[in-house]
Amino acid sequence: MEVESTFFITAFISIIAIINPLSTIGLFLSLTRNAHPVERNKIAFMSSLAAFLVLVFFALTGYLVFQIYSITIEAFRIAGGAILLIIGMRMTFPGKDSAHGGASEYAGKHIYIVPLAIPMTSGPGAISTAVVLASQASSALHEVALFIAFFLACAINYIVLRFSSAIYKKIGPDAVEAMIKIMGLLVCAVAVQFMINGLKVAFPILG
Repeated sequence: MEVESTFFITAFISIIAIINPLSTIGLFLSLTRNAHPVERNKIAFMSSLAAFLVLVFFALTGYLVFQIYSITIEAFRIAGGAILLIIGMRMTFPGKDSAHGGASEYAGKHIYIVPLAIPMTSGPGAISTAVVLASQASSALHEVALFIAFFLACAINYIVLRFSSAIYKKIGPDAVEAMIKIMGLLVCAVAVQFMINGLKVAFPILG
């Protein structure tokens, strides 16, 4: 039982550190700034649920899917980085439509899946970590511990996003706008790093 507890703690710390719910607040507030509180809470819940399902799916079938479609983690890093770069640019330099449209701009595009669940919450790093942890699970108890770790990490992500509107009310719209722009720059930086890491492995000559 001690072995299972150690595995659970390792898995939980690894996943929550990579998910880093606080890093998603800026993007979440940007995409849902004009949404009704009920709708915002639903998006927070659905994005966390979708992230949990993605992690479980890749933990169960990750290696198989990658082998069947000849997909590598590097491809996930590059594609995820490209998506994040677009989102980050929109956050940093919002156009006239996005400045007034808020969540309505993305209303029919399932923003709880892309970009909130993928790639912000369950991105290339979280997916690769899930696959690696699953490969280290040597028993059924290990697998249960891994899924519980996924669940708790995504539950914490939901709680953070669920109360992000309180942050808006507490620090004010100007501070939130500044935070969104700063987060946009950070998202761009993360996106570029994702692509650099993927390109270095895909093309060793670049390293």
